[in-house]
Amino acid sequence: MLLESVKIKNIRSIRNISLEFPPTTMLFYGDIGAGKSSVLKGLEFALFGVLPSANLDGESLLRRGEDKGSVELTFSIDDDRYTIKRYLTRNNKGAISQSKDSYIIEGGEKTTYSTKAMRRKVLDILNYSVTRYENAKKIPLFRYTVYTPQEQVKEILNADPEERFEILKEVFGIEKYETALKNVDVLKDYLNRKMREYDGRIRQIGVPETVIPQREKEIESKKNLISEFEKQLKGKADQIAKEEAEVERFQAELNEFTSKLNEINRKEREIKEAKNAKERQKRELERLDQEIANSEAELVKIPVIKVTSKFSEQELTQKMREAREKITQDEKDKAVISQKIEDIDDLLKKGKCSLCGQKIHEKDRFEAEKKEILDKIEALSANLLSLKEELGKFDEDIAKLRESQRNTDRRDSIERLIEEKKKRRDDVQKLVNELDKDKDAISSILQEYNIKDLTEFRDQEQELSRKFRDQRTKIQQVKASKDELDRQILMETKDIEHLESTISELKDLIDLKKELDKNINYMNNLKEFSANDFPNLIRDIEKKILAASARQFNDYFKEWFKTLVDVENIEVEIRPEDFQPIVMVNGHESPFNDLSGGEKSALSLAYRLSLNKIINERYQEITTKDLLILDEPTDGFSQQQINRMQGIFTKLNMGQMIIISHERALDSFVTDIFEFKKDNHETAVGKGRSELASKPVFTSLKCPACDASLDITGTDDKVVVCSYCKKPFLVERGYD
Repeated sequence: MLLESVKIKNIRSIRNISLEFPPTTMLFYGDIGAGKSSVLKGLEFALFGVLPSANLDGESLLRRGEDKGSVELTFSIDDDRYTIKRYLTRNNKGAISQSKDSYIIEGGEKTTYSTKAMRRKVLDILNYSVTRYENAKKIPLFRYTVYTPQEQVKEILNADPEERFEILKEVFGIEKYETALKNVDVLKDYLNRKMREYDGRIRQIGVPETVIPQREKEIESKKNLISEFEKQLKGKADQIAKEEAEVERFQAELNEFTSKLNEINRKEREIKEAKNAKERQKRELERLDQEIANSEAELVKIPVIKVTSKFSEQELTQKMREAREKITQDEKDKAVISQKIEDIDDLLKKGKCSLCGQKIHEKDRFEAEKKEILDKIEALSANLLSLKEELGKFDEDIAKLRESQRNTDRRDSIERLIEEKKKRRDDVQKLVNELDKDKDAISSILQEYNIKDLTEFRDQEQELSRKFRDQRTKIQQVKASKDELDRQILMETKDIEHLESTISELKDLIDLKKELDKNINYMNNLKEFSANDFPNLIRDIEKKILAASARQFNDYFKEWFKTLVDVENIEVEIRPEDFQPIVMVNGHESPFNDLSGGEKSALSLAYRLSLNKIINERYQEITTKDLLILDEPTDGFSQQQINRMQGIFTKLNMGQMIIISHERALDSFVTDIFEFKKDNHETAVGKGRSELASKPVFTSLKCPACDASLDITGTDDKVVVCSYCKKPFLVERGYD
């Protein structure tokens, strides 16, 4: 289990904070009462809800003067991610309780749970005992293995050994053996009840051995009767085969007669139809001959148009378009030149310029210019005449081309029509020739059967039908007799099957009696084993598991205590049967409370860290094994002892660790630092890396008015104005 983030609102001294947790070793630093433990209690509340016996009741959690608080915790286990949100609400009578709006997001899906169902779900996720903790007022397994508040660290060692050992047995997987021993009496009652049940069933079964010979004698008698029926059945089958062969012969002959009769009837119909059709086809031939002659005459009348143009219609059309465009252009040019002549005539007539009023002194030049223009007009007029003549010729050529194409298309159409009608005439002639063949086919059929006429042929067909029906009736009678034999054989066979089934059931009952006797003997032996041998076996298993765990636990415990307390006259070890720490001073057992404060802290820390190490290495079921939270673990430590902790933490190799301390001496072996400060009974948290721990700087904050996340790295002001709701508030900062 690795923590990812937590959002806390109105819990203890916290009004509104949001923290992101990296998968590293973190230091929660701040003065006593700054709110460090409030975050941890918020985490525990998010996981397990209200725990009155663990100082997690509603009154101690909800911020004074507030009616609603919440904690939203996001964490991951392997590749699965979970978000839990719990609410606390104060009703109008002042009572504080968990809200029914609490929920869990799992696999991206949000599910709302009741308080009890949510506790069960979280216990299942963490792989804690649901039976033990679903109604508990504290979760000692979490307090022993993950987070122990500062005031309870030393209580672990002073706790009732039986209570502590009960928790450790669950961690080490021994609790299930205790449960097995408790269930021995249940097993005995079950075995006694089952043995009485089996004995009653044996009495109900009775003595099936005496009934089996009678049923076997009945089976033999019925088998003899079936054998006689099968002999009769074989005779019936032979008779049926013989009669069916005769039926097949009649059937074949009748099928042949019927086929020929159908053919004759069809031919007769065709002959009648052919007489009418023949006349229709003759008339059709005459009509086709006339239409062919008319079409050929029409074809002769269509003239052949001679086309002299070497251009296609498309090319001629293009040339006409070009000629028209040239004519248009020449006419425009002629109009422009004609206007110039009018201007010269007007100038010569007036003898002066109409624009400037000066007299004309070069009359000969204007006369020459006029003559030159007239020559151009004459050339243009001649060219226009030539173009119009050419345009007319193109128009005539197009008309001839189109008329020639129409005549060609018409001749092709008539020629195709003549070909189609000639083909149709040939088909009609062929049909006329086929109409007389059916008469010959009927005569051939009658000669094949030596029959004079159709009436005699039909009579023979009816006689064959009668014989066929009579033969089929005879077969049905024989089959009915055979079916009766089959029915009798089937009845006797079913009786045999029933008798054999009865015998099989009787044999099964005999086997069941033997099996029940065997089970009774087995249960007697099992009862004897569970009463005597089984408890001894369970105790041996417990001892071996505890001894293996205790040896490894003891090695870590002694090593790490010695690392933290390098004093020759003090030795510690674990009592294997209940994991009670034993302190030896100068070779004599000494009470825990006689140790100094630093020695007590060292013993408590060594005990807790050894426990986590054992869980990580030997017991993988509990999913909180990757997380460790140490609350003021260095209480009473010297700087030298604090420095020695680095080697212990390295060996622990935790996935995530949070150390809570009001001292700055732990900076050297943490990665991330959360600095807690309290101003006016309200906790604020700043975050930095370890190399910046001596100069903490706040980089972000939640607006107390609108809960918006604000980036305040660009300003040193103590008064910050929210960029969302525009309300100002005070911020207590560190110094750069």
